[in-house]
Amino acid sequence: MSRLDRWNPLTPLAAALLLVVVAYTTDRPAVAAATLLVALGGAWAMGFGRRVSALTLAIAVPTLLLLVVMNARGPAPGAPVLALGALRLDAAACADALGVALRLGTAMAALGWLAVGVSPRRLTRALAAHGLPAWCAYVLVASLEAVPEARRRAQEVLDAQRCRGLAAGGGLPGRLRALVPLVGPLAVSLVVESEERALALDARGFRPWARRTALAPVSDTRAERWGRAVAWTAIVALLAWRMVRAWRGLP
Repeated sequence: MSRLDRWNPLTPLAAALLLVVVAYTTDRPAVAAATLLVALGGAWAMGFGRRVSALTLAIAVPTLLLLVVMNARGPAPGAPVLALGALRLDAAACADALGVALRLGTAMAALGWLAVGVSPRRLTRALAAHGLPAWCAYVLVASLEAVPEARRRAQEVLDAQRCRGLAAGGGLPGRLRALVPLVGPLAVSLVVESEERALALDARGFRPWARRTALAPVSDTRAERWGRAVAWTAIVALLAWRMVRAWRGLP
């Protein structure tokens, strides 16, 4: 059970989107770094900081290195130079690369709250309580559960193949050989499961535009509703401010 289960799932959603919008509507790397620290600090405070940090580093660090390498041809004449040993880089390009990596890291860390700490079914129930159509709720929960479900099915198929004598070791060549007998049963099981879900929805009288009534409503306190209202207002204001600046040609 995550610490976020004490809150309505829409509250961390609004907070995460606010951090992302703040990071992307400003051009200063310091602001992006601050939002990244807030997102990571929130993840650690909620008990899943290690997973969110690993996900963030796995995305942000390669992005930074890739952008730096792409600008490693050398600075333009007269441009500020960043010297890393014998390598001379354009300082402005490196600052831009750092800003992109920090903003992307903020997005991964903030949205990681939802991916790691919020149950997909609680999120869809909360959205359905605010008028989300049934088909949107089903698509959302199916999308959020697709990767964990595929991993679970893949492990089941792999265990079954090992019981039949499949050798999955031997380094990379062995793993590649084990991939061929794994793909077929996995694809078939996922297709069969999709058909079973369709039959279950039809048997229950599923209507795409109907509004669902949850058997276990998600609690929503007045303080959380006010907090979300402030967050959504700030998001709209920041986006409008950024659009006005872009319309006037300001950086």
